[in-house]
Amino acid sequence: MRRTLLVSAALLAFAQAVPAAAAAEAFAFDKGFTAVTFSWSHLGLTRQTARFNGVDGSVEIDPEQPENSKVDVTIRSNSVQSGVDTFDRILRGPDYFNATTYPTITFKSNTVTRTGEKTADVEGELNVLGQSKPATLHVTLNVFGAHPSADANPAYAGKKVAAFSARTQISRSAWGMSRGTPLVSDEVEIQIETELVSRD
Repeated sequence: MRRTLLVSAALLAFAQAVPAAAAAEAFAFDKGFTAVTFSWSHLGLTRQTARFNGVDGSVEIDPEQPENSKVDVTIRSNSVQSGVDTFDRILRGPDYFNATTYPTITFKSNTVTRTGEKTADVEGELNVLGQSKPATLHVTLNVFGAHPSADANPAYAGKKVAAFSARTQISRSAWGMSRGTPLVSDEVEIQIETELVSRD
């Protein structure tokens, strides 16, 4: 019995001596400084672009172990905007994003793999038109730390910022979105620039 008590005491002392693992920190999109754009080849002449304005979600970042970080993003399909009203209606229609039937696009991460000091591949499921397909974001961390606007803007007082750039390429036909090919490329490049602000 004495030996058992001594072992238990030793284990307790060891547990108290080992620092607790840093918990992942929750961040929200700073929507005024978040851009999700995509581009495609038009007739082989130029690359055209459009963007989504309705981006929301959350990101959990573990600065000690980035592999434990998580991404959960929701995009409103009807927020797509190309700068041409007629084309926007086509993009929101049944041949493309079908925003009435499928009002949201989502991306949820499964794994995060570091590829460099400030880069990582975020693999997850991209759900478009009600269909989930694997997609990988190639992510670069630009800044992580105290928000540089904290002194000038009370909204950022005491906040951290995590700023990322991300890229990926998909084939839209994988989701059945094939109108216009090959005159409009099947290949679509997605670019993300975002500033995330720590939650309270």
